[in-house]
Amino acid sequence: MARRIAYIGEPVLTLEQVAYQCRLEPEDLQQDLITGVIIPGVTHQCEQRSGAAIRLATYEEEWPEDYPSGHYLDVGQAREVLAVERVEPDGTAMALTVPFNLRRLGREARLYFSDGRPHGVLRIRYSAGVDLETHPSVRLWLLMQCGTAHEFRETLVAGTILAELPPTHLDGLLAEITVPPRF
Repeated sequence: MARRIAYIGEPVLTLEQVAYQCRLEPEDLQQDLITGVIIPGVTHQCEQRSGAAIRLATYEEEWPEDYPSGHYLDVGQAREVLAVERVEPDGTAMALTVPFNLRRLGREARLYFSDGRPHGVLRIRYSAGVDLETHPSVRLWLLMQCGTAHEFRETLVAGTILAELPPTHLDGLLAEITVPPRF
């Protein structure tokens, strides 16, 4: 399982985009709420639901010896492999300078080693993040979720019945980047 090391890009939505989506007047704008809670929360929700990196970030994952060359990276929308290291038995990492290529296959990416996979446990560090110009439906999903998060900030609304849009409609907006489950 990959883990995010750090975000390296700007947030995927701006305050202005969310304010416009939520139909907020300048005097009603709660900047800290939108930039500090809603945008990060919705971005994380999208990453969890799709399995894809939304905001550009650095990820790291370890490959056991049985992962062959051409294995999929755990996080979708990988852009570039930054480092390949072998994890030694004592836990230290040794940088490897082996030829490899990253094949981006739409939703997922595979890492191939031209001269064969190096032996041992490998630690792969890479950057990943969705290109919202290529996948505009993802931006729409994010904005719709921001509107919902802004309007309904509590987990329960007393005395009101809420109905969600059908999940097939909303999740369909993420279909182009959703990583398929593996067993």
